[in-house]
Amino acid sequence: MEKIPRAKTVWAHRVFFPAACLYGAIAVPLSVFAMYSGWGWPPALLGLGHAFEMVFGFALAVIAGYTLGPSDPRLLTGLFVLWLAARVAQFIAPFSLASLLISAAFGLALAWRIVPRFIAAKKWRNRLLMPLLGGLCLLPTAYLLTQQLAYGQGSRLVLHEGILFLALLMAFMGGRVIAPAVAGELHKQERNLEARVQPRIEGAFILLLIIAAPALVLPSTVSLAGAMAIIAGLLIVLRLLRWQLWHCRSRPDLLGLCAGYLCLGLGLVLLGSTIVARGQLTAALHVITIGALGTLSSSIMSRTHYQRLRRSPPPTVLVVWMLSTIAIATLARVAATFPSLGDPLPLLWLAATTWALCFGSLAWLFSAELYRGWRRSEHSAT
Repeated sequence: MEKIPRAKTVWAHRVFFPAACLYGAIAVPLSVFAMYSGWGWPPALLGLGHAFEMVFGFALAVIAGYTLGPSDPRLLTGLFVLWLAARVAQFIAPFSLASLLISAAFGLALAWRIVPRFIAAKKWRNRLLMPLLGGLCLLPTAYLLTQQLAYGQGSRLVLHEGILFLALLMAFMGGRVIAPAVAGELHKQERNLEARVQPRIEGAFILLLIIAAPALVLPSTVSLAGAMAIIAGLLIVLRLLRWQLWHCRSRPDLLGLCAGYLCLGLGLVLLGSTIVARGQLTAALHVITIGALGTLSSSIMSRTHYQRLRRSPPPTVLVVWMLSTIAIATLARVAATFPSLGDPLPLLWLAATTWALCFGSLAWLFSAELYRGWRRSEHSAT
């Protein structure tokens, strides 16, 4: 791959993080409005459309911002335009051939840029990032194929596979962020953290979730998929406990990352238990997508932002704001699945509003940095 001069590159997170946050802040309240207003607008966010846009719109944009790194401005612009075109096309003509083709094209283009970076990895666990990221990016193409083949439950299964892929990605990359950060903090306290990456536990939950993904597709092996998810979730919680987080009480940013990791482990246990019991998956899926994805993505994006901007962790006020809003959103959305609590609409609006407040704040924060960078480049050009 031709190396681009550093002076001519732009960090991808400066473009994709504000876009992802703004889209997440807008799309979730619009989903509640679409489903409960009686207008059915926007149709792109009805039914499976909500899950499709949060996985392949919001989450893929976060992944693009985090993994692309410094990129050629023209290439970055092309990828961003493709992502934006996919969102616009989905709103104009939901799940049409054209909109799904554009979504698939963005996923393929993103895979083309990020997957080759992991080919040279020596450890098999690191090499797994290549098919994992590639598979996640290819899922919009799989969604397109299931729709064109008129496979009844195929679209829902693709979205469930997407959430499993996201769970595995969060478990792997979250651990690679948390372990060295906690070890560094303990080193400052003259403590030694022996259980860092914990390769055996990491390898075990990777294999378990790799088994769970195809097992979820076949009716005869659904219970196996559930059992694998339960064990993987318990291993993630065990890994978290071995990081000795009680020594990091003075670092709310690390505690925030660990809260997201805990949601991931508990969410997988709940998901697996629900799959085995053949119950409704809504609550379990939202523990993963709101609790884990919301907390980890907001924490990692803010951490990346402040490390690049000030070489410091995010301010405590911001961390507390993110954690509290996402916690309320998670609890409210899970509570809305219980009929005994009455009308779910107020809880759904509470969940959507607090989610939007969290990511709307981050969108403003990241956009301000983008604007300042644009102003600096404009002044330097003159």
